[in-house]
Amino acid sequence: MKGKSIKRILLFAALIVLVNIALDLSFKAFSVHNILNRRMDEQFAAYNDTLKYLALGNSHNCINTLILENSFNYGSPSENYIQSYYKLKHILEKTGKKPEYVILQADISTYGPKIADRYEYNSYWIDYIDYPELARIKGDRTILTKWLEGRFFSYAGNYKDVQLSILYRIKIKTLEMHNGYRPHRDYKNFADETNKRKLAWDKANLFLTKGVYLDNSIKIYFEKILQLCQANKVSVILVRYPMTKEFNDEEMKIVPADKLFSEIESIASRYPVYKGLFDYHSIFFSHPEYFFDPDHLNIKGSDLFTRQFARDMENLESGLSAE
Repeated sequence: MKGKSIKRILLFAALIVLVNIALDLSFKAFSVHNILNRRMDEQFAAYNDTLKYLALGNSHNCINTLILENSFNYGSPSENYIQSYYKLKHILEKTGKKPEYVILQADISTYGPKIADRYEYNSYWIDYIDYPELARIKGDRTILTKWLEGRFFSYAGNYKDVQLSILYRIKIKTLEMHNGYRPHRDYKNFADETNKRKLAWDKANLFLTKGVYLDNSIKIYFEKILQLCQANKVSVILVRYPMTKEFNDEEMKIVPADKLFSEIESIASRYPVYKGLFDYHSIFFSHPEYFFDPDHLNIKGSDLFTRQFARDMENLESGLSAE
């Protein structure tokens, strides 16, 4: 009897393992964010043109590589400075590719504790992030569970990603991508929303924390990016991406923007590779029709912004060459 019980337990354990493997592999194959990120990896590996601009950041990063020549948009959903650092480190140390400029996202929401604690899509990020190092820097051993999740339990707690993956398949029929850039969602328009203020309030409070605007781990990894770029002689541009006026108003109620960017400028200016902050956050305040939602440009807005950024970079380089 005892032998039969042990055998049943072992068979049950084996079944659990097999079910977990099936769920893990199915989620990794189904997740639209995994698909997007892997496609970017493939395109970057195949990229053989001059790499002048490498744009990092999350979904606010809307640089259209069809407009900005010699550029690659390597921004990914929910990406923070911690993830950007490890991805850039991998690029510079493992791929043999080196951009002339790294474009870093510098929105208000980039620096707070909520973005610092967002470690989503770990089944993708396990290829880049040094989780033990991250756990030491943050002083939080539970970070190591993110590695376990990414390796063996990618589906755990990620029901929202399943929902988004279904929605994307319904709303966005084909995946268009050029040098990492994919056209921003365009199946709705913020100008048509009846309660813009409420939508902006919801978004701002999703990202920001009252009284805490510069998370210590974000600060550490921001400096690590600058140090990495300094060591490799890669110039750094910070970009505040366009947002709606409603979203900006709600952010300003939570975070003292002047104080935040004064600290960011103080840190960045210690590194000669830092070439400045380009601030576009208010350029489309009177054009809600250029936005998908309170803080994401749509296709038209992305194109207009990228053309402006390209002109500004030409002016910057003209000034540098004249010195």
